[in-house]
Amino acid sequence: MSRCDGFNAGLLCAHGIHYFPRLGSTNDQARRLAEDGAPGGTVVLADAQSAGRGRRGRAWHSPPGKGLYFSLLLRPPEMSPPAAAPLTLAAAAAAARKLRQSTGVPVAVKWPNDLLVGAKKLGGILTEARCNERALLYIVLGMGLNVNHRAEDFPPELRGSATSLYLERGIAFERIALLLDLLEDLRRSVELFFQEGFAPFLPLWKELSATLGREVRLAGGGAGKAVDLDADGALLVEDEQGRRRRLTCGEIVS
Repeated sequence: MSRCDGFNAGLLCAHGIHYFPRLGSTNDQARRLAEDGAPGGTVVLADAQSAGRGRRGRAWHSPPGKGLYFSLLLRPPEMSPPAAAPLTLAAAAAAARKLRQSTGVPVAVKWPNDLLVGAKKLGGILTEARCNERALLYIVLGMGLNVNHRAEDFPPELRGSATSLYLERGIAFERIALLLDLLEDLRRSVELFFQEGFAPFLPLWKELSATLGREVRLAGGGAGKAVDLDADGALLVEDEQGRRRRLTCGEIVS
């Protein structure tokens, strides 16, 4: 089997993973495959991304040989976009739980899509979908995870706010093994989500939350205490006057 940029290409092919040494974005490639009729469960993996992104189009630093940058194509049963909205939260909670189990790193979730260790970002999840007037046609669930990054692998502006599994444990991780472990768990979790919705994941998200109980500032202005997450995945923020605001989109900046 051949090796490409630290990945065993033959092993990835055997697992049906579309591997690219470098892509602009795995989400973009997964969307192209979806438009060409690729089935649900298709996985796109890149060793590096030149245009990796998170929410609101922010760049995701994706150097070669260090992280996991992959996207999972999903073709849900008939489901409305509002019903699928908490998928990002469910996937984040499931990924944090699996990473805790497999690496021993105390990964937490920050609403709506970040994976943290302490106050530093370890990874993020970006879901993008296409729908018609009735239902979702497909969802692309993308994940960026900092695995074997050392401090010098991050640009200077990120070194105070980003971390990696290596930095937390002091050991390098085998990326393919970690990827396959994550994918197996994510597939099970997504199937459960499509069957039962967000309800099975809500207690787990609250248990692993780095957001609830904290004072937060909102990207659109204002601040308050994050007091709860509702059954639809909306964050409830309470101000000093006891008034509650229900956030279904946007983000918190601290």
